[in-house]
Parts: sequence; C-alpha cells; structure tokens
Amino acid sequence: MTHPIQIFLIHLTLCLRNVSVTIPTAVKRSDNAILICNYDIENDTLYSVKWYRGRREFYRYTPKENPAWKIFSLTNPGINVDINHSNASHVWLNKVPLAISELPTQRPIITGIHSRYRLGDNIDGNCSLDYTKPAANLTWWINDIQVPPNYLRIYDKQKHEGEQLESAVLEINFVVTLQHFIKGRLKLKCSARIYRIYHGETEKYVEEDKPRIMASGRSPEIYPFDRNNDEFDESNDENGLYLTRYNGKSNFM
Repeated sequence: MTHPIQIFLIHLTLCLRNVSVTIPTAVKRSDNAILICNYDIENDTLYSVKWYRGRREFYRYTPKENPAWKIFSLTNPGINVDINHSNASHVWLNKVPLAISELPTQRPIITGIHSRYRLGDNIDGNCSLDYTKPAANLTWWINDIQVPPNYLRIYDKQKHEGEQLESAVLEINFVVTLQHFIKGRLKLKCSARIYRIYHGETEKYVEEDKPRIMASGRSPEIYPFDRNNDEFDESNDENGLYLTRYNGKSNFM
C-alpha cells in the first residue's frame, strides 16, 4: 500500500528559497528509506521542519528545543523514525510507509528464439518476468538499440491473487533482414525495471544461417571436350559433351 508523505516547513522569516524534497518512489521490503528536504534560509535562523503523511504530522525538528526532534507515532502507526539518523534535513524510516516492492529472484526469461535464422525468416519470441510487485517494465533491444513499437506486442499483466504478485510478458516479432546481422550475428536483449530499485537483463545471440553447398569426396576436374586426347569415354546428354579426367585418364561425361 502506498501512503503519501508531504512536507511542511516553517521558519521565522520569509527568506526561504530553493526548497526541494527527495522521497524514494519505492523500496524493497524490509529496507530502510531516507526522506530529504533541501532548502536555503539565506543565513537566517531555522524555526522548525515538519513532515506529514496526509494531514498527520509524524516528525518535527525544532533546533531551539531539547530534544530538537519530536515523533508523533501514536497518530501514525506503521511509521518508525530512526532518531539517531534524522535531523533538520533528513528523516530515516526503518519500516517504510511507501510502496513496498517484491523483487524477482531471477533475471527476465527469453523464450521462443532459435539460435540460427536465415534472411527473410520471422523472429517471434517472448520476454517474461514473473512474481513481482508491481509488474516489471520490459524492453526489447536489437544490437543494443531499443526496438520500435511495431515490433512489439504487449500482453496484459497476469495477477496472482493469492500472493498479490504480478507477471509481465512482452512479445517481439519481426522479419530478419541483412541490416540486423553484424558480422553474421544478431544480439537480442530484454531488460526489466521496477521503479529505480531493480534492473535485470538477459541476452541471446542469433547466428545468420547461410545456404551451404554440400559435397562428398573429391570433385572431378572438368575440362572442355578435346578429341586430340587419346583416352576418353564419349557420351552425350542434353547439356552437351564433356571430358572428365580421373587419376590421369580422361573420360567424357
């Protein structure tokens, strides 16, 4: 569950400038989080800094009081401020009232991609990442270039109700052309992101499958027809008359 956190800052003068707040979008379950308020009071005296979740204040810092900090835990269950790491600009939360994420235990999985393709073949495969919260954002890359939308098909996220987790699947589909191969090789990559706290990648290399000329044994040496040769076997077919030499002897084919 996501709980919005807001900041309200009070001081004695009107000289406050450049106020900015840094709050992580999400954190891993059981991790800590640091909330930061940056401001410039232009050499004036700070009166107090107050942090709110919704309309309820949960942390206050007043430099002239002793102690300078004050925590409102009774009206904000679930918010645990670490006073040893909190001050006028930073609030350290031990059990975070932000979006809690369940991260995957493995990298994204690529399926359906063969190891070799010929020019003109169709590449059709999937990238998936299961059991996360929220579902991961997936991206396909060809030779480290992000693929255009017309190469992709986005599937609806699958929800696992019992565990409140989600799975994501992204399909890639395109026709192989010469420009896709670099020295006979094409690199496919799928990357997955969850907020700014998880990034995983999986790569698969594809080789260009070129037509091959198959041969068995030694190919005969073929010469133009020459009736001055002493030893030859003459035959005639629809392609004309040829002389084939084997082991120093000449034979017509």
